[in-house]
Amino acid sequence: MNEAASEGTVSSAGPGEMRRRIEAYDWAASPIGPRQDWPQVLEVLVDLILTSSQPMFIVWGPARTLIYNDAYAEILAAKHPALGQPFEAVWHEIWERDLRPIVENAYAGVSLHMDDIPLMMRRKGYLEETHFSFSYTPVRDAAAKVQGFLCPCTEITEQVLEERRARVRMEFTESVRSISDPVELGYRAAALVAQHLGAEQGAFAEVDAAGDYVTIARDWNSGDIPSNAGQHRMKDFGPAMIADLKAGRSIAIDDIREDTRTLSPRVAEVFAAQNIRSFLNVPQLRDGRLVSVMAVHSNAVKHWHARDIALVEEIAQRTYSAVQNVRADAARRQNEAHLRATRDALALATNASRLGWTTLDVATDTVTFDPCGREVIGIPATQKHISISDWLNRVHPEDREAIERETRECMRDQRPFDLEYRVIHPDGDLRHVHGTGYFQADEAGEIIHATGFVRDVTERKRSEERQNVLMAELDHRVKNILAVVQSIARQSLRGRQEAGPDAADRFIGRISALAQSHSLLASSRWEGAAFHDLVENTLAPYRGDEGERITMSGPRFNVTPKAAQTLTLALHELVTNAAKYGALSQSGGRVTASWAFSGSPDATQITFHWRETGGPKIKAPPSRKGFGSFLIERMLVAELGGAVTRDFAPEGLTTVLELPATILVAESESDGHMPPATAPDIDGHSVLAGKRILVIEDDYLVGQETLAALGAVDCEVIGPVTTLKQALLAARGEDFDAAVLDINLDGEMVWPAAQLLHARELPFVFTTAYSNVTGMPGELKDAPWVEKPFNAVQLTARLAAAVAARSGEA
Repeated sequence: MNEAASEGTVSSAGPGEMRRRIEAYDWAASPIGPRQDWPQVLEVLVDLILTSSQPMFIVWGPARTLIYNDAYAEILAAKHPALGQPFEAVWHEIWERDLRPIVENAYAGVSLHMDDIPLMMRRKGYLEETHFSFSYTPVRDAAAKVQGFLCPCTEITEQVLEERRARVRMEFTESVRSISDPVELGYRAAALVAQHLGAEQGAFAEVDAAGDYVTIARDWNSGDIPSNAGQHRMKDFGPAMIADLKAGRSIAIDDIREDTRTLSPRVAEVFAAQNIRSFLNVPQLRDGRLVSVMAVHSNAVKHWHARDIALVEEIAQRTYSAVQNVRADAARRQNEAHLRATRDALALATNASRLGWTTLDVATDTVTFDPCGREVIGIPATQKHISISDWLNRVHPEDREAIERETRECMRDQRPFDLEYRVIHPDGDLRHVHGTGYFQADEAGEIIHATGFVRDVTERKRSEERQNVLMAELDHRVKNILAVVQSIARQSLRGRQEAGPDAADRFIGRISALAQSHSLLASSRWEGAAFHDLVENTLAPYRGDEGERITMSGPRFNVTPKAAQTLTLALHELVTNAAKYGALSQSGGRVTASWAFSGSPDATQITFHWRETGGPKIKAPPSRKGFGSFLIERMLVAELGGAVTRDFAPEGLTTVLELPATILVAESESDGHMPPATAPDIDGHSVLAGKRILVIEDDYLVGQETLAALGAVDCEVIGPVTTLKQALLAARGEDFDAAVLDINLDGEMVWPAAQLLHARELPFVFTTAYSNVTGMPGELKDAPWVEKPFNAVQLTARLAAAVAARSGEA
């Protein structure tokens, strides 16, 4: 059903309505005459369109009379019924500019097909952009004279517009990553949505704490509307609009002259002064308070599409959050820079050692400090002197060795010390401190004096820990979504033989590959991933027992998050194709993957070589290219600006990827990560058949995927259990042989249930979307785990290994 039907402006045809209308229509009064005089070809065409579910119409005779079916009535919307009317009268608003030359060519005997024609139609009471795929086929009589034409068509408006919206989302995401100025970020976001909607102005406005003023630091406009940058009074917009904004309701006004909220002279004057005729305002609330408004203005009457409003609502919410994050990061960097400058200045001014300084004197066995009225490293301000041993006793036992090691290295290198360590207050409170300064040694190299500056950094450390938890939670949630996608793919494709017997496995393999790249990126806080690890993780399952089937070599470097995901998908396609059709499909086949930097300093590129040998002889390049070839070739070119060369030589495929370093290589060179768990080489069926397995999983679709995996190896399944309370009852009272546990059950960690299983000495496996798990009890740290999204073989092999180890069979 056309969207406009929900707006109450469309009169659409029900099933069979057009057949009844055509049969009842007074054709004798029309230009094409009574129906009994119609030529046979017209009768055949009318029967054809009436039995078709695709939108179709016929234009017939010199008067270009319109005949159409039920499906085309949906396209006509409020123009329906238009049966028997001249075609140019029905579509008068697009006749001269768009339709006349097409129709005249059709009547001249010229056939036409168009995949996408954009048209500005007025069919629902307002002018709207539409897109159609159609063909015009001339129809001739017995004398070969054109009498009219047949047009099957499909409206593709929503597909085209949704693709645009997707591009807007992607462009906004890229902007957020690259912009560190909050004003520029708000400007770019407003410009993006305004240009997408074809409006003349866009602005991101922030509201003061009292809710009296909105401030636009910078607005985007096409030049047809005066700039709105500056401060504006909220009360100038009238009580009705203020009430909507403060309630968090978006305001979409097609024409300010017809909306009750803008009819008052005072409000109308505000908009008229700015040449605004139509606008969209999207508010953002925080803790119930209006904090920002994304505004889009047009100088003409404009209809705001419901899905475009939803898009602006999404961008507005993300913009406010991004602006706040940028400001918080800037404040943090400024504070850290200030602290570093203060620390460095004090460290150099060793003669001015009384302001917040700590002095260590070995000769007198004392630590003297001036805390300036505050506590320093847990010592009250009233206590100026303590013994060295007392001070060391306040340092956390696990950090004392690091202090001693740093001391020795500073003395050896003749450099200042720079230490972070933990101290324990007399009340038991644990604090983090950062100390810098200098050591002085005697002729024998022994420390005799030290002076420096110590500050409390507990809040900073706690903030970093909170950020790590948030990043882990984000990692968990995103990969949980991927796990759901995996399950949907398998269940959606089940039984669809036309898609191919391995269609689901191909789809799931791509999702799993994407999840692996996500794990590498999450471990680096999305700063980049090691290219070597991307290749290694993708190829590892195909190496063979001795790892000799695949060799890889090349320099280590990090790639950007965007490049990591694109490369992972391309590498996955290369290796799976090799396993199905190429070198890895035969026992003697080999693959060599190598890469190197080349080119000038100003135009460096990475060249990646993929060579297959020892596989089936290639008779000719493939006759058609599937989605895998698209991933390898077109995505690398489109997203990374690379070049792809593929040589289907008889002795084996060679693929060369040439990728520009400026787009590919990330600035950060850190490649630390938590390697994914791998399942041992064990037959799950032989160990698990007949076993009773408890499943604890709060996501329905993932739970069904787990049940299917266990059912495939003939397990008897209990569950899935979805809450921690139910999990504790089952772990305590149910009779089973092993368990599969999701780590996070709707925000509650599964640790208590796992501890019960551990106490009962029952084997179990964790499933998790976390790349790095924090807060796990010590007795559970060696428990096996499988990272989501998992495949059935991986899960059952891991669980079988745990069962075998517990029973002594491994």
